Amino acid sequence: MLKSIIVTTTILSALIIITSQDALHAEESPKPWLAPIEDLAKLPEEEIDIGNVALLLAKEAFPDLDVKKYSDQIDQMVKDIRKLNSGSTDPDFRIRSINTYFYLDKGIHYDKDDQYGRELKNRFLNGILDTKSGSCATMPLLYLAVAQRLGYPIYPVAAPQHLFLRYVTPKMEMPNIEAVGGGGYSSDEHYIHVMEIPEKGIQHGAYLETMTYKQMLGDLITENGFYWAHQDDYMRAIKYLEIGTKLNTKAAEAYRFLGNVYYNIAADYRTQSTYLYDTGDPHVDKTLKITRNLYEQYCRNFMNKGDIAISRAHYLGVAPPLKQNYWIRQEKRALELKKL
Repeated sequence: MLKSIIVTTTILSALIIITSQDALHAEESPKPWLAPIEDLAKLPEEEIDIGNVALLLAKEAFPDLDVKKYSDQIDQMVKDIRKLNSGSTDPDFRIRSINTYFYLDKGIHYDKDDQYGRELKNRFLNGILDTKSGSCATMPLLYLAVAQRLGYPIYPVAAPQHLFLRYVTPKMEMPNIEAVGGGGYSSDEHYIHVMEIPEKGIQHGAYLETMTYKQMLGDLITENGFYWAHQDDYMRAIKYLEIGTKLNTKAAEAYRFLGNVYYNIAADYRTQSTYLYDTGDPHVDKTLKITRNLYEQYCRNFMNKGDIAISRAHYLGVAPPLKQNYWIRQEKRALELKKL
């Protein structure tokens, strides 16, 4: 009996030590998935092909995805639009050519059955290429991918939990393109009023500022961070979110999400530490105390990181999260704007 107790105590002590060592070295463990993301992040602005990087990142959620097949579809779209465009350099004609092809010829439309864009097909580029329906994430993403390959100076612009596009030229009074709205033009004032964009967010460049392809790449990597967080792989999510926010330092909503992921991990460590009860065995209890202290330190570290990320989000002027049936309020505010 005594021998059995000694063996059990020894095994328990060893398991606790292994668990604490695993936690200690979790961030140093090999991550074969990290190198490709870091390589993407190193791409210079002029080498970033939005379509390709979006498809490469989509392959994480869709492992069987054929990147070349979908990239070829984008190339075909580019060829078709060039025929419609007939070589025109007029910005308005170029935009109308894309719009005619997208919304009339191809029937690309907004997926009203998934207003929050929660389904995977509405989060990644291959989804809209497959279904011809998309979200406020994938519709401007496809528009941007095609416009870039056409050589048009069209760039992404962030609004609260929304993305639109801007044709960068002094020739247009209203260069904003609303991909979800048939490629129609919208003013900055429209977005400010309808989406209730905080003034602080505009001043600090979180919203309405023309983004670079590098910043857009950061947002695409961040999107994969969201994906991994929803798969409960918080450590992987953090790596993606950290890389994404380094590429786009004005991504207020990404910082808020990153902060919440840090808080979730801190809560996990706090919970684990509460399960490590003393056993009455001096040797085991000594190890338990070390492990509890280790987990509590991890908890404090991740809480501090969370505070820093959330503070950054607030500094940038992050908008509140979308409320239930947000589009109803936005439609009302759009009507208000027309009456002004």
